[in-house]
This record gives sequence, C-alpha cells and structure tokens, in this order.
Amino acid sequence: MKIACWLSNLVLICLLGLLSWRFLSDHSDPPISPAAEKGIASAPAVIDRTSRVEKTIVAPTLVKPGNPLTFGAKCDGVTDDSAAFQAALNAGDVLVPARTCVIDHTVQITVSNRHLACEPGATLRQTNPYEQRMFEIVSLDEGTLSGDSIANCVFVGANTAAPRYFDGDARHYNIPVQTQDRVSNFMLIGNTFSRFFGQAMFQTYGRVDGGSGDVIAYNRFESCGYYGAALVAHRNGYIGHNVLVDCALGVENDAPSQMSGGNVIEYNHLSVVHGYGAPDMKASAMLTGGTAGGADYSGNVVRYNTVSGRSQRKQDSGSGLPSFIWQKASGGAAQYLQNTCVDGCEVIQ
Repeated sequence: MKIACWLSNLVLICLLGLLSWRFLSDHSDPPISPAAEKGIASAPAVIDRTSRVEKTIVAPTLVKPGNPLTFGAKCDGVTDDSAAFQAALNAGDVLVPARTCVIDHTVQITVSNRHLACEPGATLRQTNPYEQRMFEIVSLDEGTLSGDSIANCVFVGANTAAPRYFDGDARHYNIPVQTQDRVSNFMLIGNTFSRFFGQAMFQTYGRVDGGSGDVIAYNRFESCGYYGAALVAHRNGYIGHNVLVDCALGVENDAPSQMSGGNVIEYNHLSVVHGYGAPDMKASAMLTGGTAGGADYSGNVVRYNTVSGRSQRKQDSGSGLPSFIWQKASGGAAQYLQNTCVDGCEVIQ
C-alpha cells in the first residue's frame, strides 16, 4: 500500500510540474534579441497582435536580383544613379553592392512583390533635399500593390546631426521612403536612416485609403526632421523593435476621413541627444498612436515602448524640451499599455 501511495504521489508531482512548465512557457515575456536592441534585422519578425509572443518571419527573398551597376549606375558617391536604379527596379528585384550610390531623383516601384536590398557596406545617399523623396512605392490608377520591401540598406540625407526641420518649402517632403495610396503588406526591415529634413523618414499616405498591413521593424532612425516612421491613412500596420534618436514615431492622419485602426506600435526605443523630433509639439521626441486631424485612433495599440530624454540644445521654442508620449486625441485616443516614460519624458493625456 505504501508503494502504491508513493507512486501515486510521484505521478501527481510530475503532472503538476508539467502544467507549471507549460504555464510559464506560455506566459513569460520573450527575450529581446541583441539585434532588436541595436535596430538590426538578424531575423525580422512580425509580432502577434494579440499577445507578447514573438513570431519570426524573414524579409522576402530576392528573386534573381539585378545589380544597378549593370543598368549604368556608377555608385561612386558623386554621380546621380537614380535613372539606373529605376531601370533596375523596373526589371526586377535589386541587390545593391557595397558602394555609395547617390539617389537625387525619385525612384518609383509600381508593381507588387518587388524587393530592394543592400549588401553590407552599401549606402544610399541623397545630396539634394529639395528633390524630396528617394523611393516611392505607389499604386497607380487606383489599383492596389502588395508585398514590396526594402531591407538592410543605409540611407543618408543632407541634414545635420542636430536635425533641422522646414515646413515651408520642398524640404518638408524630403522623405527617403514613402508608400502612396493603396499599398499593403510593405516591409521596411533592418535599415538605417539618418539626416533627412522631411516630415518623416518613412511614411504611408493615402487621401482616404493608404493600404494595410505594413511592417516597419528592426530599423534605426536618427537625426529626423520630424517622424522616423509614421502611418498615415493606414490600417493594421506594425511598427516594432525600432531604435529612434531625435525622432517622433506613430500615427498621424490629416483628416477624420482617412482610415486608421488596428495599428500596433510596440517595443520601440525613443531617446534624445539634440532633440527637435516634434518641433510644432514643443517636444524633443514624441511617441503617439494618433493625435492630429480629428481622426478616431481608438483602434490603435501602443505598448511596451520606452521614451526618454530632454533636448540639450537651445531651439526656436526654447531649450531643454521634454520628450512626450502623446495620448490625447479629440477624435478618439489610441490604447496605451505599459509604456515607459523616464528621464525628461512626459505623458500628455
């Protein structure tokens, strides 16, 4: 009888141990990878929008990629290679070699499932900020694009390390990458952006419908004129595991008629060196799930992000500007969960 009881207890202990292990496995926070902390895409991922469990997905594989040098690019850091890049992307996927290529005129992607990626050491440089956008993924004739991507490239503009922002001339639109109208499931993965003047370094846009399902992950944005990344008229987008210095991040519609909702912004780190990441908000950096244009942002979720710092330089609107997590929105505020606001950061409700 004693042996039977002992065996029964042993079985019970094992079952309880197994159930405890399963519970902890299902509910523990996932580790943040070194790549995520540095803004590098070693294994780019989309995050499950309903939990804290990370699901790994890799950026799209290039299909027989072309080399822009084959299409006439010099990539000598001086010559404008825009026309060669346009020809290369018209022909198929593109892999940029480890050289410095100047893009001083807008290059368009107008088909679905077209991919641009860079080898280590490649730099895409813009020398004339008045030429506005470098790459535009655009849906023509009210059609729909899906599945395009830009991965592992270094973008460098003509702004200064202490960024300046101009709202009154063409530099306002000095945006290195923009999706235009019905563009969905675009991926911006593992890139570095620095020193652009415009209202964003990446943004979606549509007069009403700016597409859905874009993934902006494992990028680094620094010395921004305003936003590092912004979703405008976009639904069900994902912005996660990005590092931003002197930049804003979030959702910003111009009008209530533009679509929004289902966007998730999580695990991003915003910090301040020089400041001026949201000048008209009197903020050195800003995180928001949406505040402008009277739009309803209540379907967006902003969670597990960290915002810190206060500007060190004197600016037009004063010195020592705080960074903000801006939650207030007249048309309906986003949902803000477990964000960290420290060292000069303020929450606006």
